[in-house]
Parts: sequence; C-alpha cells; structure tokens
Amino acid sequence: MSSPTDPIDDASLAEAHSMLFQQLVSGHSQMALMLMGRLENPHTGEFIDPQPEGAKVFIDQLDMLAVKTRGNLSPEEASALDKALETVHAAFAEILNDPN
Repeated sequence: MSSPTDPIDDASLAEAHSMLFQQLVSGHSQMALMLMGRLENPHTGEFIDPQPEGAKVFIDQLDMLAVKTRGNLSPEEASALDKALETVHAAFAEILNDPN
C-alpha cells in the first residue's frame, strides 16, 4: 500500500520553491483576513473581532515581498501575490472606513 505523497516531494527544487512561495503568500493573506474578521479561525470556526494592527503586520510583509521579489517571480507567483495584495488591501480599507 502506497501512502499519499506531498506534491512538493515530487517537484524540482524550483517548483518546490514556487509552491512554498505561493503557500507563504496564501498563509499571510489568510492570517491578515482572519485578523480583519473576514475569514474564520480554522481552529475554532469562528470569526474574531477585527484587529487591524495585527492584520497590518501581515499586509506589510506581503508588500515587502512584492518589492523585494519584483522581477524575480514567475507569472503564477506574481499573479498569486498581486491577487493576495488586492484582496487584503481592499479588506483593510473597508475595516478602516467602517463606522462601527
């Protein structure tokens, strides 16, 4: 009986780095969205009250990745990072502009 393998186990080093980069971007955007009360906490299944200061740390790190990796990403990596940034920036603007 064979066990399921992680896709990263069968990847070249470049492919593995690409998958890890995209996982990093996804994880940071999910944490930002969770801290903005836009995504459920995966451990509790509950939404938390927005914590913009915490979310901003993850957003700032994504912004830094975009600057530091400019010109060095594959089209898929660049697209994933751009989409993540659009999503978290829009959500952050919404919570800052929410009067409640």
